[in-house]
Amino acid sequence: MGLDVRFARRLLRWYAQNRRDLPWRRTRDPYRVWVSEVMLQQTRVDAVVPYYRAFLRAFPDVRALAAAQEEDVLRVWAGLGYYARARHLLRAAREVVQRGSFPTTAAGWRKLPGVGAYTAAAVASIAFGEDVVAVDGNVARVGLRLLGLRRSPRDTTARRAVQAALAAVLPPGRAGELNQALMDLGATVCLPTRPRCTACPVQTFCRARGTGRVHQIPARPPRYPKPRRRFVAAVVRDRWGRVLLVRQPSQGLWGGLWTLPYVEAPSWERAGRLLRRQLGVPLEADGLRLAFRHTFTHFHAHFQVVGARTPEPPRVGRFVRPDAETVPLPAPLRRLLVALRQQRE
Repeated sequence: MGLDVRFARRLLRWYAQNRRDLPWRRTRDPYRVWVSEVMLQQTRVDAVVPYYRAFLRAFPDVRALAAAQEEDVLRVWAGLGYYARARHLLRAAREVVQRGSFPTTAAGWRKLPGVGAYTAAAVASIAFGEDVVAVDGNVARVGLRLLGLRRSPRDTTARRAVQAALAAVLPPGRAGELNQALMDLGATVCLPTRPRCTACPVQTFCRARGTGRVHQIPARPPRYPKPRRRFVAAVVRDRWGRVLLVRQPSQGLWGGLWTLPYVEAPSWERAGRLLRRQLGVPLEADGLRLAFRHTFTHFHAHFQVVGARTPEPPRVGRFVRPDAETVPLPAPLRRLLVALRQQRE
């Protein structure tokens, strides 16, 4: 089972006329291509564009990034989510600077922190012209429909079949273009639930369309409900109205970011003792009560936010103004602090 060699030529002609105008496509600079590919992991293109531009303003090249402090990188990244990506970028940038150059092959890129098979192939093909196919979830979906395989895009064997079929028709020296063409096809035409088959430039090569099984391919993996967890966060203010923030460990929820002090607990009655131990001071609840929800990768979180006061300075954390932009905060907590500031105005 394979693809017709004419498939790649037709797809590349379509891409030349219909490619999306994205800022990272105006360069082959490996640093900029790499940053874009990391940001695009599990994140929509329209959400990435402003963060990409802001990140490059702050860290215009790999040496600037390597010299940065983790807190500064996280501050620029804050709101984009999946913060391990930013920490891996920083570690990898330091490794690149230490070795003196970027890797030029996918195998070399795989050795850097946080770089998986897809990102490695994408950067190596786009920035260095290596003839290697990059298969992410979107490309896997496209490939499975082309091959008529009713398998899950997460299935390793299915992905290998897609990669082999695409590699067999890869025009030498044009892997970067073909990979981006496949990305655009999956993002704009071969959509997950409502594919635009009549607009597809390679529909004549698609076995799923030929057999009337477009909506059955790919197979959807079973969905399991995410568990729900409850947390309690404390709003502790000093006499100037500043709010106490603590920095989270690198490994864990919101790793490396600053947050309100919080613990996993069903209520303030259970949480108060744990928060007192965390802050090292007596803590009493006041009248403030708020709540917000946030979905992490593996669970839904419900945060109860409780105002609290203490007779002495906490032993950890620092007080900041609710509108401070100098501290990297998760997006939901940034919104919460804005709401708290507005309440006091």
